[in-house]
Amino acid sequence: MEEIRLGFGPRERRDVRLRAIGLAGLIVAAALFLMSRPDGIDRPALVLLVVAFVIIVLTLLRYGSGATLLTPAGVVLATRFGRRTVPWERITRVEVCRRSGMFGPARMIARIHLADGRPMPLPGLVEAKSGLPKAEFQSQVRTLLDHWQQATGHTETVLFTP
Repeated sequence: MEEIRLGFGPRERRDVRLRAIGLAGLIVAAALFLMSRPDGIDRPALVLLVVAFVIIVLTLLRYGSGATLLTPAGVVLATRFGRRTVPWERITRVEVCRRSGMFGPARMIARIHLADGRPMPLPGLVEAKSGLPKAEFQSQVRTLLDHWQQATGHTETVLFTP
């Protein structure tokens, strides 16, 4: 089996970067507004703004800039923050679930469940307005499922969790 890369293409990665830059610009503008008030800095609001900024940008970078690699040894989860290899034998299920965020539209994400029961989201396998198109997302999940079934002999299908 050759190595296969699943995840965002160049267009989707560009969209994620533009979205992160746009959010950063909005948050910087709001922070400047809070700091320029004549009655002083509203520290709790400023702290909340900084925390929201960090969470949003890290989430965008984690899901948007990463990729999932299918190798003969297992699944490699590659993000800007590191790489982790999960052997095929430790994967018990492939799942697609809907996530809705406070700051954006609902999105579909792909996850794998490990033998210890812990689900792990797959970097780059996100279907949303700024993610993969629906057909491409479904094709990549099907590729993952086919490789998992071939490597482990499992016959289960993708579990969809609304």
